[in-house]
Amino acid sequence: MLLVSAVGLAACGGGRDDGPADPGPDGVGPPAGRAVTIDELKGDWVQRGCTRTGGQSYKRLLRAEATGQTTIDYAEGLLSYTGSDCAGIPMRLGPTRLGTVTFARSEANANLAAHWGEFRTVTGTRNAAIWTVRPPGRLCLLGDEIPSNQPSLSSVSASLATIPADQCFTR
Repeated sequence: MLLVSAVGLAACGGGRDDGPADPGPDGVGPPAGRAVTIDELKGDWVQRGCTRTGGQSYKRLLRAEATGQTTIDYAEGLLSYTGSDCAGIPMRLGPTRLGTVTFARSEANANLAAHWGEFRTVTGTRNAAIWTVRPPGRLCLLGDEIPSNQPSLSSVSASLATIPADQCFTR
């Protein structure tokens, strides 16, 4: 079974995320410029889409554990299914620790939170990464450059709009 590497970071898309920055009249949604922390990244996340390989299928499992105010341990595994439709009770493989992500800054509006950081693999390879969260709890990962070639929420939103939503994760 193939384990997708974290070095080839994927993302999710599906529309623009730089819409209204303020919550609607019912008060739903965070306000513009809201304070964001890596706490929203912590926990186990499961890939939205189903990957089919012959008569089997799988979903990626991502685990983020905070090790400091700006650092997480990043691990990935798989949920493997015997059929080709990701249905039934999966067999869990992993997760295996892939490295750490140290975030340099975070920014958010009502529709998108972005966390810019550096992913350092267990072998010491460094990659820039942007971890994004969109309501209601969709985590998407973007590859980046050092310095960032996506330095704003609007540029991150534009990148997310080009990537299939099934590559993202939910709780």
